[in-house]
Amino acid sequence: MRTRAVIPALALAGALVATVGASARPQATDIQIRTVMNAAQEVPSPKGAVSDAKGTFSATVTKSDTGASVSWQMSFDGLTANAIAAHIHTGAVGSPGPVVLALCGPCTSPASGTGALTQATLEAIQAGTAYVNVHTPTNPGGEIRGQLATSAAISTALSSRQEVPKPKGNVKRATGSFTATLAKLGTTGTVAWRLRFSKLTGRAIAAHIHIGRIGRAGPVAVALCGPCRNGQRGTANLTAATLAALQAGRGYVNIHTPKNPGGEIRGQIRAVPLTIS
Repeated sequence: MRTRAVIPALALAGALVATVGASARPQATDIQIRTVMNAAQEVPSPKGAVSDAKGTFSATVTKSDTGASVSWQMSFDGLTANAIAAHIHTGAVGSPGPVVLALCGPCTSPASGTGALTQATLEAIQAGTAYVNVHTPTNPGGEIRGQLATSAAISTALSSRQEVPKPKGNVKRATGSFTATLAKLGTTGTVAWRLRFSKLTGRAIAAHIHIGRIGRAGPVAVALCGPCRNGQRGTANLTAATLAALQAGRGYVNIHTPKNPGGEIRGQIRAVPLTIS
């Protein structure tokens, strides 16, 4: 069965750099959205030689007292013909839906622009029920499509001072960093991450994302690696509960060693703005 949904987990959005984070959900006035477009997501299935047709779309959505606006960038290639139009539609994964914003027509790659969004469209984007597609003469109903996900980049510094309970041994020089991109589609999402560390008391036997407030230990939410190497990268799925905790600043990353199996260095993740309040 052809994959209908792709949650974009690459290409960093605007960074949110943090060391020790807040515990309340941020009052965001803008969010980043993005997607990867391909023929496999288009409904109904497009005709012709569309296996190489692909594209990317990214944008900033800003809310003000007068409404919401979007500033967007798009690129595409491998289409069966010239792009006659591109739109934002509302519609769940695997279902077609009405046009809510005309982006361009005809379109050339790369393309960019701005537009106004209704409250209903903003809510659809944040609920994961909006998508972007590009139309061609071969496929006037749409040749490539991508479901829109909200995205945010995070970064935190890991140290022994943040670890709870206090780690044992000579850990003063132990340091690390965690950078990642979160992508939220509906209530769940993905995280694409990179972990760096040095001067641990021993090898890194595991690293996790935990749920817990500053100064408190909490349960594992995401297993990142085990054993782990410096500079390691990976991706993982996020549950609705984990996403909610990260948005509220109740998540942290730590690295475990044989001397400190409960955790040797830790970094709190600052509250992540994935929705406009």
